Amino acid sequence: MYQPGVVPLRPLSLGDIFGGAVNTIRRNPEATMGMAVVVLAAFLLPSLVLSYGVQLVPGIGGELAGFIGVLIPSLVAAVATVLLTGFVLYVVSEAALGDKVGLGQTWTQVRARLLPLIAGTLLTSVLVSAPLVAGAGALIAAIAVGETAVVVIAVLAFIVSFVAMLWLAVRLILTPAPIVLERVGPLRGITRSWALSRGRQFWRLLGITVLAQLLAGIVGSVVSTPLQALISFGGATIFTDESSLLTVMVFGQHLAQFAVGVVVTPFTAGVTALLYLDQRMRREGLDIAMQQAASTRTARRHRR
Repeated sequence: MYQPGVVPLRPLSLGDIFGGAVNTIRRNPEATMGMAVVVLAAFLLPSLVLSYGVQLVPGIGGELAGFIGVLIPSLVAAVATVLLTGFVLYVVSEAALGDKVGLGQTWTQVRARLLPLIAGTLLTSVLVSAPLVAGAGALIAAIAVGETAVVVIAVLAFIVSFVAMLWLAVRLILTPAPIVLERVGPLRGITRSWALSRGRQFWRLLGITVLAQLLAGIVGSVVSTPLQALISFGGATIFTDESSLLTVMVFGQHLAQFAVGVVVTPFTAGVTALLYLDQRMRREGLDIAMQQAASTRTARRHRR
């Protein structure tokens, strides 16, 4: 099978997808992990300053300041991850054709898609979370009423809402890819993801995504847990006052978010990109178009 890049140009197996994501990082470290360093640093450094500033606000106690110090980097890292995913989507699409791209080229090609990407992510987040929010609201209201039958019905409704949330999350998981690679708007990105994830492919997308997230979670824990433990132990050894320990905790949280993002996000974004290409090859014959494009690029490189 013709394979000019990180994956064969045919419908992909689980091994193709995971291996392709890893090989993309190996072949394009500057545009994947290097881009992760730049994006995460650009977001987490101001977050670190803001988290420290919260401690100086009068009336904010140690526990509340600690909670905010953990919440801020988590939210900031989530935004940075959305942007980084857009960059990696482009890198993977080029790597599948056998081309290596740098940080500058990736920025040039993707920067105009960042606002639509953020808008699409916010919209899908609202759509996915809506059933769970409704179910949780119904459950809280039922508990307030106190009737056993009402509570049982509300619990069943909450379970159904959780299943609905999971279903929507899988159906919309490919939304970032068409926004970046097909250069469509957020609404069109959602409809494209909906079309590509229909039918029995839903279960394939669910299974591969769950496996990728489990693997990413394990790797993230391996990276962050020793790092945070070392920083916490060192801080407790050196400092004794609550303010200094809180400062160390905030620094450790930011450093852990940075390290995990650099290692994990390029992989998970690569899996999403390859799932998108796989679905288009299965449903739309994209593999034929990619083979032709790869052959044209190879011939062009040989003429140089």
